[in-house]
Amino acid sequence: MGKPHIGEVDYLRVFGLITIVLIHAWGFYLLMPVASPYSRIAQELGVNLLRFGRQIFMFITGLVLFYNYSGRKLNLNRFFSRRLKNLAIPYVIWTAFYLILKRSSGMLNWTGFGGFLTLWWQNVLNGNGYSHLYYILVAIQFYLFFPWLVTLFKPRRPGMTAEIIIGLGLALYALYFYLFEVRQDLVGAAVAGTPLAGITGWLFLYKDRLLVSYFPYYLLGALAGLHLDSWRRWLQDHLEVAVAFLVIAASLVISEYFYYYRRQGQPWALTISVFKPSIYLYSLAIITVFFQLSFYLERRGFLRWLVSPLAANSLGIYLLHPAILFIFNSYFWNYVHLPGFLLAILEPAAAIVISGAISTLLGSNRYTRFIVGEAGNLRNSFPWGKWREHRAVLHGVGRES
Repeated sequence: MGKPHIGEVDYLRVFGLITIVLIHAWGFYLLMPVASPYSRIAQELGVNLLRFGRQIFMFITGLVLFYNYSGRKLNLNRFFSRRLKNLAIPYVIWTAFYLILKRSSGMLNWTGFGGFLTLWWQNVLNGNGYSHLYYILVAIQFYLFFPWLVTLFKPRRPGMTAEIIIGLGLALYALYFYLFEVRQDLVGAAVAGTPLAGITGWLFLYKDRLLVSYFPYYLLGALAGLHLDSWRRWLQDHLEVAVAFLVIAASLVISEYFYYYRRQGQPWALTISVFKPSIYLYSLAIITVFFQLSFYLERRGFLRWLVSPLAANSLGIYLLHPAILFIFNSYFWNYVHLPGFLLAILEPAAAIVISGAISTLLGSNRYTRFIVGEAGNLRNSFPWGKWREHRAVLHGVGRES
């Protein structure tokens, strides 16, 4: 849109994408028996400490949109047309695909084409087509709200605004976690038979796919996009504090895992809940530290030849990778046996490579580009022909557009 490209966002996007694929791959292993209790602890802690990918993507979405559109007249037709082609249409297509995949494995069934259409429409509305599609539904909500938000959200004191958002976010997640998760049965019993029973039950089911549930991340990203240079300077001046905060937050998450889950027998769903106040603080610390790390890597061109195509195809990889993992876990590993530690590395790596390749193929053809949305808008997103050129600038300065 005429503004310099934010190179570090590519690195942060790829980092978030990798962690999402990792927890989707490793989550399957939690259902399998292990030889050592220490292996199980390592698996569970790995999944628990990597549950921040969605938060990274939400922060990036707020940052990029406000960076690009603030101070400009928003063309609503063009804005929503792009989101329709780049997100909404792929969402409804992949919802149908994953419903068919579920049926092929015996996880789901319907009667006739009319039954399929009814089920498909229900899943389009609630994001239940597959476990990862809820995020697309949240993003669509944010895009619908964005024209009003970009007009209203113009803070003059970004530091104070950030503190207020962080504080209100902490209060929101404390409310969510302790009322809607830890005390869900008591809250449900308290409102039973009252007009609040319906809305409360609905929140229990769908709170993880509502925009308000993640609004702090979008707003903090928006604030960073509005004041990008100030945000970068603040990170450089406070990196030691941010790293210390990350260590403390990670220690808190790990301590809760051992105390509440291992010692007191807390349900696993509560242990890994993204609405835990500790996970909220930990996610903010991750975003802060790794944005600065991404800035550092971008300025040195570290693996830019690889990061750029992965970032360009991040939506396609996100939509595709669960299907690749499903095929691996349902069929492929029945014939190929690898050590567990090697499988934990190779499977997510293979899912990313295969998903990226398919996304590139679909996005390179104008007749299939609509299937992967944003990936299709970036031509030659895997520039193997320019590999030597990328190698030559590996240690150069960051690009400006």
